[in-house]
Amino acid sequence: MRKQIAILTDFGISDNYNGVMEAVIKRNNPEVEITYITPNAREFSIYGGAYLLYTSYRYFKKGTIFLTVIDPGVGTSRKPIIIKTNNYFFVGPDNGVLYPASNEDGIKEIIAITNPRVYLSKKISNTFHGRDIFAISATLLSLNVDLETFGEKITDLVKLSFDYSLEELSDDKIKACGKVIYVDHFGNIATSIRIDNDLSLGKRGKLLFKGKEIDVHQVRTFGESKSQEILVYKNGYSFIEIGINKGSAFNILGLREGDEICVEVSIQADSNHSI
Repeated sequence: MRKQIAILTDFGISDNYNGVMEAVIKRNNPEVEITYITPNAREFSIYGGAYLLYTSYRYFKKGTIFLTVIDPGVGTSRKPIIIKTNNYFFVGPDNGVLYPASNEDGIKEIIAITNPRVYLSKKISNTFHGRDIFAISATLLSLNVDLETFGEKITDLVKLSFDYSLEELSDDKIKACGKVIYVDHFGNIATSIRIDNDLSLGKRGKLLFKGKEIDVHQVRTFGESKSQEILVYKNGYSFIEIGINKGSAFNILGLREGDEICVEVSIQADSNHSI
């Protein structure tokens, strides 16, 4: 079976960074299959990148190598790492972006990429480790190079987690607090909050952030609202999300990744649905 490398970066589509990384991979392993999770994640957003990787990885075939370069600390003391999990490999910076996905799949081994023999050249760039360290490391993994070749085993990682808290307000109402972890290009705002029970559809809830309190409409999907009201629902990855039918919640609310947020919502007390 052909090995697969799945790339996720914040390099964008107007520069040559993604193309150069792909050239490095293909020059050294022409047979490898390359897929982009996205070449255009939000710049410098470790939370957003972690969310995109976490919500994507499980849909790829076993053995996929995830090459993730969202690396605002490039060239500093942060480590370049490889994480081997039960089913996959994750290559990228040790800044938390790899942690939620790799931790869920079950971390088996962590390697700091410290062996200069696996770098693309003897003199590496201080600002383009995506080319000089990460892309070539992912390629060598696709060629079945042993993990021990890349460097030393480590046990500590930067641990980014999608934390949230739940408070029961009544038998059918809860208050959940977390953070904004991703804003998509539609302006839908994904939070770190996950609730086991289904939301009671058609009910009114509250959104609390930055000292504000806004009424929201609990729905299953966008088309259940015909107006430009703020909606709360479970998104396609079972996170609580804030959106607007044919509109941008981001443009109206101004929430950004990392902002703290709470929702007060009604739930179906007899629901056995688990996420």
